[in-house]
Amino acid sequence: MGPSRAFSLPSGYAALAFLIAGTACLITAVVFLVFSRDVFDSANFGRRAAQSLSDPGVSRYAATLVADRIIHRKPDLIAFRPMIVSASETVVSSRAFRLIVEQAAVRAHRLALSEGANRVILSLPDLNILVQDAAASANPALAAKIPKSLDSTVARMANGRLATAGLRLARAGKAVRWLWAPLFVLAIVLYVLAHLLAPDRRRAMAVAGAALVFAGLLLVGMVAANPIAAAWIHDPIQLGLVRGLWRAYLGDLARLGIIVAGIGLLVAAGASSLLERIDPFERIREAGRKIATPPQRRSRRFGWGAGMFVAGCCIFANPALAASGAAVIGGLCVAYIGARELFRMFLEAVEAGQPTTRRLSPGGRRPAIIAVSLVVGAVCGAWILWRTPAVVSAGRPPSPAACNGYAELCNRPLDQVVFAGAHNAMSHRDAPGWMFPHHEAGMGQMLRDGVRALLIDIHYGFAGGERIKTDMSAEPSAEKMTAVIGADGYNAAMRIRDRLIRVNESTHGLYFCHGFCELGAYPVEPALNEVRDFAVAHPDEVIILVVEDYVTPADLASAFEKTGLAGFVFTEKPGPPWPTLRHIIESGRRILVFTESGRPGVEWLRPAFETFRETPYTFHTAEEFSCRANRGGNGGSLFQLNHWIDSTPTPKPSNAAIANAYPFLLARAQKCAAERHHLPNLIAVDFYRTGDLLAVVNKLNGVIDPGDGEQRSSDIP
Repeated sequence: MGPSRAFSLPSGYAALAFLIAGTACLITAVVFLVFSRDVFDSANFGRRAAQSLSDPGVSRYAATLVADRIIHRKPDLIAFRPMIVSASETVVSSRAFRLIVEQAAVRAHRLALSEGANRVILSLPDLNILVQDAAASANPALAAKIPKSLDSTVARMANGRLATAGLRLARAGKAVRWLWAPLFVLAIVLYVLAHLLAPDRRRAMAVAGAALVFAGLLLVGMVAANPIAAAWIHDPIQLGLVRGLWRAYLGDLARLGIIVAGIGLLVAAGASSLLERIDPFERIREAGRKIATPPQRRSRRFGWGAGMFVAGCCIFANPALAASGAAVIGGLCVAYIGARELFRMFLEAVEAGQPTTRRLSPGGRRPAIIAVSLVVGAVCGAWILWRTPAVVSAGRPPSPAACNGYAELCNRPLDQVVFAGAHNAMSHRDAPGWMFPHHEAGMGQMLRDGVRALLIDIHYGFAGGERIKTDMSAEPSAEKMTAVIGADGYNAAMRIRDRLIRVNESTHGLYFCHGFCELGAYPVEPALNEVRDFAVAHPDEVIILVVEDYVTPADLASAFEKTGLAGFVFTEKPGPPWPTLRHIIESGRRILVFTESGRPGVEWLRPAFETFRETPYTFHTAEEFSCRANRGGNGGSLFQLNHWIDSTPTPKPSNAAIANAYPFLLARAQKCAAERHHLPNLIAVDFYRTGDLLAVVNKLNGVIDPGDGEQRSSDIP
C-alpha cells in the first residue's frame, strides 16, 4: 500500500505532487483560520487573554506584575511584598480582573492593528479598585498603605526594530486572514485531482488518508511542542507566561488537528478495506522493523544514525511530550484498525443483500466507501466551520457561581428576582450640606451593604456659590416642586436661592438633587464612579438604576460615558421574556438603566413606566399603604413596590422603623404580589439600614442569608 505502488507512473508523480500541495494548503488554511478567529479578531483576542489567566503560569506572571507595579509606585511597600503578591493572586483569580483584562486587551489589539500605531500599551484602569478591594478583605492595614492611584499600564511595546517588525507582520496577517476559505477549497480541489490522476486510485485514496492524518498530527504538534520554549527562556515565570499564552491562543490548532486526523483515519480505513486482506499489526511490525534497521547505503546510515540520536535526545529532554505523542499515535493506530473492520462489515452487509451474480467488485465497492467518507467529511467540515466559533466564545471568564450573592438566583429570569431598593438613593447624611436626607449612607456603601436598585434624581445646576443653584429653566412648575418637597422645603430653597446672586450661570452641570439643588447637591460623575467601582470589583452583581431625570438623555448618557459606567449598561432589548441573571452577568452588561421621563434619544435609557408597574408612593401613615396601580398601570413586566411613609420635607427614621419592620414589610409585599399578580421586583424604601429590608428580600427570593435565616425563622409564615 506504499506510495511507490500508488504513484508509479508519470501521471502518478503529478498526483503525488497534487497530494503534497493539497496537504500543505490544508495545514496553511487551518493555521489561517485559527489566527483569523483567535489572534486577528479583537473581541476574540480579548477573550483569549482573559481565558489565559486560567493557566497557572499566566496567572503567576500577572500576580507578580501587579505586585511589582504597586511596589514601583510606593517603594517602601517592598517589605510587604509576599503579602502584596498574595493579594494580587486573589485579584488575578477573580472574574473582575478577567473582565478588565479582556477589555484592555481588546483596546490594545485595536491600537496595535491600526495603521500608524508604533507602540502598543496594555492599560488596566481599574486595577487599583481590584487591588484595594482584595487587600481590604484580607488585610485592611495593608490596604491602607497601598496607593489609591496606581500606574496601571502593565505592558508596553516600545519603538524598536523587532517591535515594529512584529506590528507590521501582524497587520499583514490581518490583511490576508480571509485566505483560509480559498485555501480550504484549493486543498479539496488538489486532493480530487490527485485521486483522478493516480494510476491506482484505491491505494491513492489510502495514501491521501495517511496524508490527512499526518497533517492533523502536525497541527497537534504545533501546540504540544510548547515545552521546547524552555530552550530559549530560562526565567520560570516568563516561561510559564509563554506556555500559557501559547496554549490559549493556539489551542484550537490541536482541536482542529484532531478533526483532520480523524477524517484522514476514516478515509484511510475505508480505502484499505477495498484492498486485499492484510494484517494491520503485521504492517505496524514491518514499519517498526524498517525504522529500527539501519539502511545499507553509507550516506543513508549517517542520516539514520543522526536522526535516531536527535530523536533520543528529544525524548530524554521531554519524556512527557514523547509519551503523549506515542499515546496519540497508538490511539490513531487502534482507531484505524477498528474503523477498517467496521468498513469491511458495512461492505459485507451490502454484499449479503445482493444476488451472487451481482456481488460488488472492489471497483463497485469504491462508490459506497467514497459516499460514506464524504458524508463523514461533510459532517466534520460543518463542525469546523460552525462549531469552532462557539469554542472561541468559551474563552470568556467562567460562569458565575452566585448571582447577586446567591447561586439560586442565577437561572431565574430578571422578573422573578426581588431587588432591595433605595428611594432617593442620592439623598444621604454623608453628603456635605444635604438637608432632609433619606438614607444613612451613600450609594457606594448602599451597594456594599446589599442594595441593588437605586432610585436617583438628576438636575441641572450652577456652581460657584456656597451651594448649587438650580437651573430653573429645566424644572417643573412651582406647584409641582412644592408637591415634591413640601411648602416648607420650597420656601427654604427660595430663601437660599435669593442669597446665591453671584453664581456663574453661563454653563450648567449635572447634579444629584431632590427638587431644589439649594437644599443639597453634589456632582453626578464622582457618584457614578462609585457605582462603577462597585461593578468592577463585583462582577457577579446585577444593578438597577431608575433615574428621575430633569436633564436631556444626551447629557445623562455623556455622564455615563465619561465615568465608564456606560460600558456596563445592559443594551439588549428589555423583556418580556427577560433573560436570566446568569445571562446578564455573562454579557458583561450588568446595569439596567431606566428614566422616569421616558424621553427618547439614547437607546439604552429605557422608559421606566413602559417596563415597570408600580404602587402609589404618597402614604402619610402605615395604615394608608395600598397596592393599587399607579404609573405603568398593570402592563409592566417588572413590579416596583414603593414603601415609605411620606413626611415631606423631613424623612424620619422612626417612620422607617415601622415601615421596614420584617413582619410589616413582608406582609405588604406578599399582599401586593397577590393583588397585582406579580412578584415585587424592586422594593424601594427610605433609610435602608433601618428595619429588615434585606431579610424580606431574601425571604421573597427564597434564599436564606447566613445572618438572617435563623433569627428570622420564627417570623416567617
